[in-house]
Amino acid sequence: MTTTTEPRTPRRTAAWSPFDRQRVLVDLDDRVRAPLATSRRIAFLALRGGVGTSTLAARTAQLIAYRRDRPLLAVDAAGAARGLSERLGIPADERVTPPSPRRAAARTPDDAAAGLHTRGRIHHLGLGHPDADSWPADPQEWRHATAAIGRFFGVVITDWGRRRDLATIGELARSAHAICLVAPATRVGLEETAALVPALRRLPAPPDVTIALVDRDGRGVGVGRLQLGPLDANVLRIDHDARLARGAHPRRRTTNGWLGLAAELVVSSARGEGRP
Repeated sequence: MTTTTEPRTPRRTAAWSPFDRQRVLVDLDDRVRAPLATSRRIAFLALRGGVGTSTLAARTAQLIAYRRDRPLLAVDAAGAARGLSERLGIPADERVTPPSPRRAAARTPDDAAAGLHTRGRIHHLGLGHPDADSWPADPQEWRHATAAIGRFFGVVITDWGRRRDLATIGELARSAHAICLVAPATRVGLEETAALVPALRRLPAPPDVTIALVDRDGRGVGVGRLQLGPLDANVLRIDHDARLARGAHPRRRTTNGWLGLAAELVVSSARGEGRP
C-alpha cells in the first residue's frame, strides 16, 4: 500500500488542464462505484474531538450512497447530541433509533429498514440514549444492532466519534473492513494517530487503514514535509473551507477532497479483511 500526504484529487496548478481535472474526477467517481462482492463496513473515529469526524462520515455516506445501486446504512455510534445524525438532517429528538423486533429478525430489505430514518438512499440508525447529550455506543451494542441487517446494505458506515481507549478501538476496528482515522492537520495530530496503525494492522483479519488530516483552522500546515518513515496506511489531506462555518456551500476543491476520500475508502473496504 502506498503512503501519501495529499488527497488523490485534482490540484490547481498550471500544469493541470480542465481535461486533466475532469479525467481525475471521472476516475474518482468510477472508484466510488466499483463493484463490491459483499456488504462492506467502514468505520470513522478520532483520538481528539472537534476534528470533523461526523462531517466526514456524513459526506462520505452521501457521496457513496448516490453512486451505488444498493442502499447505504449510516450508524451513529458516537452518541453525541451534535454528530452524524445532525449532519444527515435527523431531528434532535429522533437521533436515537428505538429497537425493533422486525429488524432484529430481518429476512428482507424491508425488514432491515423498519423504523430507520431514510434520507434518499441513506438509512440512518442512531445508537445511544435519547435523554443523554453524550452516550457513546460500545462495540457489543453496535454488533447487536447491525448483526441482522448489515447484509442488506451495500455499505455500512459507522461514526464512532472520539475514542481514546485502545481496547475499545481495537474491538471496533476488528468489525470493520476499512477504518478512517480522522486527525487535525498538525505534526502532533499525525504522529499520535499514525502510532495506532501498527497495532491495527496486527489485528486478526485487520481493516485497511486511512488517515484523514483535517485542516480545520486554515493554517495550511506543511504536513507533506513530515517524515514518519514507512506507514502502512494512506494519508489524505482535507483542506480548510471557511464557507462551511458560515453555512454556505463548500468550495469545489472541498467537495473534490470529499470525493477523493470516499473513493479511497470504497477501494480500501474491498482490500480490508474485517471480522464477520
